[in-house]
Amino acid sequence: MQTTLPQLGFWKTAGIYGGLAGFLVISTMVSSFLIFGLQSSAGSQTFGFLLMFFILSLIFFGIKRFRDQEQGGIIKFSRALLLGLAMSVFAGFAYVIVWEIYLSMTDHSFIHHYTDHLIEQQKSKGISGETLTDFIAKMNEMKDNYSRREFRIPLTFVEIFPMGFIVTLLSALLLHKPKLWARKGGL
Repeated sequence: MQTTLPQLGFWKTAGIYGGLAGFLVISTMVSSFLIFGLQSSAGSQTFGFLLMFFILSLIFFGIKRFRDQEQGGIIKFSRALLLGLAMSVFAGFAYVIVWEIYLSMTDHSFIHHYTDHLIEQQKSKGISGETLTDFIAKMNEMKDNYSRREFRIPLTFVEIFPMGFIVTLLSALLLHKPKLWARKGGL
């Protein structure tokens, strides 16, 4: 069995759809921080994950486009999975790059605002004494860790990649069947 490197169309599709998905996810999140502040976005993780899932559905459309335009309407599960994983990696890279640009433009203030917000939440719940002191120590440790690029970049990548993997798996399961989501007409 001879394996070949995926053709140029494979990488072009992965780069365009994955990069666009990652860029849109992080741009939407950063815009939310800038417009509504950290307080509104910190409490809406469910909305953030739904938004991420919705935008990462570009992976489905990228695999479908590749299947229909470059593969004659047929794609094996393994190839669809590989393409989706490549898109997820590109999405993760775009997500990390835009986040790092945002951090550098804001003097890395996000983690300070975020941990201060979490500490204020604990205080508003009536937490005090040793419990609060321990929590503040954990927040200070988080700030220290987050200031190190080798900690922050993989953590940022892991925020998006698992959701990309889930979308990839679902897309590959659906799109490897030629009759499902078949191309109609001349599109």
